[in-house]
Amino acid sequence: MRISMTARHFELSDTLRRHVENRLAGLDKYHQRATRVEVTLTDEKREKRVEAHAFVDGDHDIHAEASASDFRTAVNRLSEKLGRQMKRRRDRRVNHKAPRLNEQIPTQEGVEGSES
Repeated sequence: MRISMTARHFELSDTLRRHVENRLAGLDKYHQRATRVEVTLTDEKREKRVEAHAFVDGDHDIHAEASASDFRTAVNRLSEKLGRQMKRRRDRRVNHKAPRLNEQIPTQEGVEGSES
């Protein structure tokens, strides 16, 4: 998964860049079809805000944002939110598949026969 970062109103340090990459690199285990993540880090007056947009092949994109008093906490919160969303999306996709053609679908013969 490719991770691209944009810093607004401040200079992005190497340690913060590595922290973001390490936290978001673990998202592959939730959704293998995620191709890239765009992260925007914004330094506002009283808070640090982090937004992420994950692009997933064959599915809707996933967006999350978090804010805190420092960037490390905001990035940690963001990675947890993205992880939950990706896991939920993967579980829905797995649990809501149509039955296979060779599987038998239960019929309602017993219910129809009891009406007579």
